[in-house]
Amino acid sequence: MKKGIIYVLVFCGVILILLYGIKRYHVVHYLLAQTKSNTLEANQSTPVLAVFSFRPGATNQIIKSFHHFTVKLANVDHLKLDRTMISQIDDSIPLMISVETWGKYIAPTRINSPIKDVVKGRYDQVIKELCTQFIGTRPNVYFRFNPEMEVPGNSFPWQRYGPGYIDAFRHFAGLCSIYAPQVKQIWGPAGYPGELEYYPGDTLVDAASITLKSNSEIPILKYPKDYTVAYDLFRRLHRLRFIDKPIFVLGSNQIINDSINNQLVSVISQKIEQERNMIYSADNFIRPVTKFETNLKRKIEIGLYDPQSLLNEEKPVTVEHLFTHFDDILDGTFQSNFNKVIERDHDVIVTFEPFSEPIEESDRQVLQHVTEGKYDQEIMQLYTIIQSTNRKVYLRYAHEMEIPVTRYPWQSQDPVTYIKSFRYFMNFKNPLPPNIKRIWGPAGDRGSLEWWPGNDVVDYVSVAIYGLPDKNITDPNRQESFSTIFNRKYWRMRFIDKPIFITEFGVKGPEEYKTNWLEGAAKVIRENPQIVGVNYFNMSDTPKAWGDIEPPDWSISKKSFYHFLEILKDE
Repeated sequence: MKKGIIYVLVFCGVILILLYGIKRYHVVHYLLAQTKSNTLEANQSTPVLAVFSFRPGATNQIIKSFHHFTVKLANVDHLKLDRTMISQIDDSIPLMISVETWGKYIAPTRINSPIKDVVKGRYDQVIKELCTQFIGTRPNVYFRFNPEMEVPGNSFPWQRYGPGYIDAFRHFAGLCSIYAPQVKQIWGPAGYPGELEYYPGDTLVDAASITLKSNSEIPILKYPKDYTVAYDLFRRLHRLRFIDKPIFVLGSNQIINDSINNQLVSVISQKIEQERNMIYSADNFIRPVTKFETNLKRKIEIGLYDPQSLLNEEKPVTVEHLFTHFDDILDGTFQSNFNKVIERDHDVIVTFEPFSEPIEESDRQVLQHVTEGKYDQEIMQLYTIIQSTNRKVYLRYAHEMEIPVTRYPWQSQDPVTYIKSFRYFMNFKNPLPPNIKRIWGPAGDRGSLEWWPGNDVVDYVSVAIYGLPDKNITDPNRQESFSTIFNRKYWRMRFIDKPIFITEFGVKGPEEYKTNWLEGAAKVIRENPQIVGVNYFNMSDTPKAWGDIEPPDWSISKKSFYHFLEILKDE
């Protein structure tokens, strides 16, 4: 009887493990995909439909003849592929070959990852054979290495790898340049938010591709999926405006391929041309070249958002953060708060939030209405106030716009609408006096660059760094380090040549934990000369933003604050 119970428990345990594996690693998918042989198949589910480019003068067009195949590499010792299918296609017809490294493992992990195997050279032999024996000297061939890498899912074993993917792409492309130099390399994201984090660089990429409503995105719920095909195509293209390469558009099982037609291509082409001088300028292709000098004695703005005035009168404080909105400007509240900061002889960060109380009933088209001039009175009054001082004013507009929520009426909005509104606001008084500096303030989350408004209206980029990675995580010990968050968010800004002002940062938890976290923050700030200022959020967060969860208390003691400053100045 006891043995029977044990067998039942063991059986149930195995079933639970398998169910977890199926959910977490798509084991069934891997089992079906894994064979002892490498495979070649015609890719009917993702046909090549069109090609676009943001290069001035380029032709955007429907593609009528472009074959797509997928090579799945499971055996790293020998290629052994039958090339009959491609040999029957005339050399004048282009071929796209998606090359996928599945490896020999049922459920690849960080330890036995195919991505790592590529970098370590374990695929070198089959890559060489793919180039020399399978392709040979054939022209009009495009390799698309491990596509849709940026989608945070488990459909492919190369997803969720960040810089590791870039290393693998570069290794693969480097080998191909030796063994089949005529083959073009396609960098193939789906076009999901955050894809530029995985861009391997201009020198090894000949073209890019996006996949409309890709299958690997189906389980991911963070971003909207109810876009029309036309708008979905536009958004995916817009996310790649920093890439001076042809962009192939691939279909999927989720769309009707005929919906990508000449009329749609014409409409999107006209939209790009209309914004050519502002949003789709060739300036987007210029890579950052600024070298920030490492100077440990450089002056860093030390700031606080401290509405209870617990620390803002301390001598080391040089800047204070004020948040304001339409009502505060009209009723004199902002004028009063601004004057108090100036009286304390401090610089000011002014974050202008374009809404009226109650925020739940605020104008959801506020970005468009700002651009149309409907709030000129309030904006004029704001500029009148901030121009009344010679102190430095850091002006920040409609921050954290990229987060896919509706906490603020400017979030979850069309990026072009946001960019136009930002530019209208920042150019409202032009030229500005030299003491007023313009800040573009994303949270630094995935896909921030969709909302980049242009070099000419931005002096600094700000990001927010809070220890809690998710509002549903309340345990302070599960917070991320300042270094981890900063490195991730700064990497996302690598196409922008601007200094960084960390206008919001904070940590929750016991005093000792906060002190240690801030010590790590100080070291990172000290060692990164591109950081020109920091501002601590010295209070509990806004309750409405946390729903039923108690908002985190970011406030710190004077002792922790001064310890942070000591580490910051330590040489």
